Amino acid sequence: MLLTLSTHRRREPPGLVELLEACHQRIRHFIGLCREVARRGDVPGAEVARACADAARYFREALPLHVADEDESIFPRLFGSSAAVDNALATLRVEHAQQEEQVALLLRALEHVRRQPLDERARSQLSAIAVPLEAELEEHLLLEESTIFPVIRDFLSKEAQRSIVDELRARRSSSALAIVNTEAKP
Repeated sequence: MLLTLSTHRRREPPGLVELLEACHQRIRHFIGLCREVARRGDVPGAEVARACADAARYFREALPLHVADEDESIFPRLFGSSAAVDNALATLRVEHAQQEEQVALLLRALEHVRRQPLDERARSQLSAIAVPLEAELEEHLLLEESTIFPVIRDFLSKEAQRSIVDELRARRSSSALAIVNTEAKP
């Protein structure tokens, strides 16, 4: 028997479903942050402004990448696996379009609160958008987690899942390059 010198195990890179679960946790975190910013009048203005900027950056930059991951890389590969999955995919695509409009309203409300963190009316407007959007997003995420994630695990080969992960990473790499190139222009 060999002596084990270290109990540290090399961890496998996260799989596709684990990456999607992490994205869903970030969505939940940032929409919850929006709700809390709107609700909490006892937080210093600078902290409110920073939270608004962080949430806005997430919803402006990261969420569209997640939606593209699903619409462009995942959903097409799952289409046709079953009638139930096809119905769920149709619902999810419609919800993506509806959420895009809601997120645009959320971004405007976040900007208003960021500029005027102590304005109760601005916080109220943020709440009027964030609270129902949080409920809609939760329902959407639960549908994906209960219907789509199991099909990814059971229907897609490990190779197909790795290909999707590569596409997700490439999408983020090209997005980061676009942001850097935009920022570098005078």
